[in-house]
Amino acid sequence: MAALQDQLVALFASATMVASIMRTRWGWPTIESVHFIGLSLLIGTIGLFDLRLLGMAKRVPIAALHRLIPWGIFGYAINVITGSMFLLTEPDQYVYNPAFHLKMLFMGVAGVNVLTFYFFVFRKVQALEPGLEAPRSARLIAGVSLFCWITVIVCGRLLTFYRPGLCEGPRGFLSTCIPGGGG
Repeated sequence: MAALQDQLVALFASATMVASIMRTRWGWPTIESVHFIGLSLLIGTIGLFDLRLLGMAKRVPIAALHRLIPWGIFGYAINVITGSMFLLTEPDQYVYNPAFHLKMLFMGVAGVNVLTFYFFVFRKVQALEPGLEAPRSARLIAGVSLFCWITVIVCGRLLTFYRPGLCEGPRGFLSTCIPGGGG
């Protein structure tokens, strides 16, 4: 695993054009701000939709909230682009980072979860009248969605606490990183 990670770091580090932009005085802070705007769009819309499926605000039609989903998709696209810029600029901060591994895992689970929703459940909830409870399958999917996206946010915050050279043991999947420590 570590050899593959070393190759990925070398590959991503070769994207010098992105790094040259990100390493300007305002590059990283600007892209970080745009990343948080994307996150707000994503969680603001998807989270609201999930909460409605879970039974909150039952008087609001599900179809009305679903019209906001394109904004969440737009926020997700922003985050993929800006997140890729972070990865290409400082690949060693991400590729060896257990928080990044978990973030990617839960983004993948969220992706499978949304596909499951649209392939198997969406038609059942699309026409629900205000005041009606979503089917159990929709509530389960909504709960998984919220859990995944909250976990992605937490893992994103934990990314900042990893710095290469501050980990014990071999670099690789699930290294033990100690803030202020050395390795």
